[in-house]
Amino acid sequence: MEEYTAITAALSRRFETAMRKGRAVLFSAPCGFGKSTAARALLAGKRVLELSVDDPKFSLPPASGRWDVLLIDDLQWLTDAGDQEALCETIRNEQDKQFVLLTRGTMPGWLIPFQAAGVLTVLGAWDLALDRESVGRLLSNNDIEVSDTELTSIYIESRGCPLPLSLLVNHLARGERYSSRVTDEVRRELFMHFEETVYNRLDIETRRLLLELAPFEPVTPEIAKVVSGSGNAAALLEKMQAETSALIQERLDSYRFWPIFRRFLMWKLEQEYDDERKKTLYSRGGLYYELNEDYKRALECYSKSGDSNKISELLARNAELHPGIGHYDEMEPYYRMLPEREILASPALIQAMSMLCAMCMDYEGSERWYKAMSDFASSRRGTDLAAREARSRLAWLDLALPQRSVEGMIESFPKAFKLLRAKEIRLPPFSVTSCLPSVMNGGKDFSPWSKHDDTLYSTLRVPVEAVLGRDGVCLGDLAIAESKYEKGENVKDRLLSLMSKLERIRRDGTPDMEFAIVGLLARTQTDSGRAQDAKQTLLTLRERFEENGYSRFMANLDAMICRTDMYLGNDTEVDIWRREKAPNDPQRMRVMKRYQYLAQAMAELALGDEDQALLTLAPLEPYCEACSRYIDGISLYTLRAIARQRQKNREWKKDMKRALDTAYKFGFVRPLSQYGASALTLVEECGWSTDEEYLEKVLDAMRQQAIYYPDFMKPRRQMTGALSATEKQVLRLICADKSNAEIGEAMGIKLATVKVHVSHILVKLNVNRRSEAKTAAEKLRLL
Repeated sequence: MEEYTAITAALSRRFETAMRKGRAVLFSAPCGFGKSTAARALLAGKRVLELSVDDPKFSLPPASGRWDVLLIDDLQWLTDAGDQEALCETIRNEQDKQFVLLTRGTMPGWLIPFQAAGVLTVLGAWDLALDRESVGRLLSNNDIEVSDTELTSIYIESRGCPLPLSLLVNHLARGERYSSRVTDEVRRELFMHFEETVYNRLDIETRRLLLELAPFEPVTPEIAKVVSGSGNAAALLEKMQAETSALIQERLDSYRFWPIFRRFLMWKLEQEYDDERKKTLYSRGGLYYELNEDYKRALECYSKSGDSNKISELLARNAELHPGIGHYDEMEPYYRMLPEREILASPALIQAMSMLCAMCMDYEGSERWYKAMSDFASSRRGTDLAAREARSRLAWLDLALPQRSVEGMIESFPKAFKLLRAKEIRLPPFSVTSCLPSVMNGGKDFSPWSKHDDTLYSTLRVPVEAVLGRDGVCLGDLAIAESKYEKGENVKDRLLSLMSKLERIRRDGTPDMEFAIVGLLARTQTDSGRAQDAKQTLLTLRERFEENGYSRFMANLDAMICRTDMYLGNDTEVDIWRREKAPNDPQRMRVMKRYQYLAQAMAELALGDEDQALLTLAPLEPYCEACSRYIDGISLYTLRAIARQRQKNREWKKDMKRALDTAYKFGFVRPLSQYGASALTLVEECGWSTDEEYLEKVLDAMRQQAIYYPDFMKPRRQMTGALSATEKQVLRLICADKSNAEIGEAMGIKLATVKVHVSHILVKLNVNRRSEAKTAAEKLRLL
């Protein structure tokens, strides 16, 4: 039987287009992506002269040769400048000929002029990778039958890479069943191939560098130099890319290994390095990450190197960082592993454990560690430096623990201010915002202060800003602006004043304050009907934060952008964020992600999934109650009311009244009005009547938002009827882009019957076209 070569339709189209518009194609991909096989299949029927630079007799053919296409393999070994120029000259002069070049390396610089002129097109690894349909055809043409689930598993496991698929076909064609044993055998064969055709052809120094970089990603020249100890590491990386393209370039001087090749290198590392040598390697990696303050990766490396002293040292150092910066979530397993006696000997570790427990909503555990800190301080003389450190950390915990009420902080801040001025304590850094776009509803919920905002501004601004240091720059002005905003007042002048101070904040303050100010700007823009401007404001800030490496803000910033997309009706962007960036883990509530949880619930309501929204909101309620999160509570109960009302659950009125009660307590308007059209009817009909004047103020604000955004958070499509089991099967095939004839053949029904089913499906999904049915099915999660 003639051997079948699987090629995707997309690759065929791209290749044909490239050869029609230009005269040359370069396939650049690592070993295993089937460059030679694909090229031969694509050139079938043409007069092709095939050469390999790896052949000792390699030389370019004369111009008068009997060929239409010159196929040159192993271009990565064409290193002689004279040979390179000769090939360029041939491409330039032979206008009626075509050229296909294959390389395991990256695009060589000497070919770039042809690419710039439109003569040469570069096709990469993902162009050569097979899609799921092509994998299915490959198996079918080799008389191999697998289930739909097995086909999906094969596609995911292979990532569409042709070589492992070819090796797998050899096994399955012999009658072996697809299993973990077979995939392990295929992986071993693949590794042997890599060893023979790639690894053994590299010089000793490059091999060593590859092995020692394999455990660490991303790969940079800096980490290559540290872990290998070679001053030549950067040059070796460049040479390795030119010869193998084993690394995927993410940014300038930042790479990742191809996943399958990295697994091969880790396999070789286990073979060639003994335990002591591996521990030394991980210790060097830990040092690199420690110097770059990437404590999570540093801890992973020190754990593998067995250096327990370094682990304790790093955990104590991380405790110096506030929760907005400290990697408490990622480091939790390491903190939990520490012996209690070791924690009790270090005020920094006691503080970390108290905060960590609070962040995990274990408030009893948090208070137990707080008492341990108090005992530590009281059991030592006042002049003891360790006692002074413990008192400093106690003062910090009094202000920072989420379960501490903000009412008590009215006394705590002046007290801490006096101790600081007397140099009796030294406070670790704070996070006023917890990386959220708000001061009022950031690290703490300062709603109770809003009742007396003018008085507190005049009396507490100076001590608060002094205690908070860099985090306190312009904090008072921002806090009172937010307070007035939440009450529905016009804060235009206050906001302009804050925007004029941004450069000072960037210079003397922290990005936390910058995020909060720009977040307030975006909210006011959205509130005035300019959601597109708000999105651009946030995207500009995101770009700036990305350039400056402020990655800790990205998750909440993306959640805020998603909220703006909801106002704009950008369902696709909302759904992408929900699937790819939302927490999506109601079983493990993380309080630092509370803003994201609320955004996720909003997205789920906007996409018509009320059940999932209620599940997302459920873990937030005990947190909001225990830590007096009033503003989050207003959102929680409003969103729950929306979900329950859509489900015809009469409990929605209780939720809506509870949200109104909380907002009324502080005179807040915008925490309710932000939900506009999605909650307007609920506020009108829930029966809340405590204060008619206040209620009318809220309704006026909500009606204005409903005018600006009439479809906010409303599912775009509503089904007019439930689909039958047969209709669901037909819908699944429609979404797989099958024609009516193909659907009829697959289901064993007549074409006329298929058309009837399709017609019913379109009516029930409230759409007019098959393409719209696919989109509606995805939004309604029918597949």
